[in-house]
Amino acid sequence: MERIVIQVDDETAKKWRLASQKKRNEISQEMNLRIAKGLANSKEDFLQYMDELGAKMKERGLTEEILQDILNNED
Repeated sequence: MERIVIQVDDETAKKWRLASQKKRNEISQEMNLRIAKGLANSKEDFLQYMDELGAKMKERGLTEEILQDILNNED
């Protein structure tokens, strides 16, 4: 993963600093997907990106069951 910097308003920055690491990770993953989708040149590019991301997550041990547990346990 590579780090990028985005600008947000002061209140959002404060909330980010106070958020748990788990919450920041969840938001980072969501933002990664939104940025990738927004920058994709086509639907096919985005779907290819999603396939590659899915393969990486599977290699790292993310199963469908773990993903569903994460999605069902929103704070």
